[in-house]
Amino acid sequence: MNRSIIFIAIVLSVIGISGILVWQIVLPSDPTSHVSTSAPAPQKFDTTGGQEMRPRWKTGEGDEAEN
Repeated sequence: MNRSIIFIAIVLSVIGISGILVWQIVLPSDPTSHVSTSAPAPQKFDTTGGQEMRPRWKTGEGDEAEN
């Protein structure tokens, strides 16, 4: 009698563990959560023919340390 109770407990444990594995691995609740997405490609901006770069101040008005 004692051996049959241990055997039933082992069988129920194996069935329970198998059910959990099937639930977690084979039948995921959100199948898209494991799909990795790559980063979007960086945008390319046309930087040719732009405006000439000039300082915002006139000659002699810049930094105080220069005067």
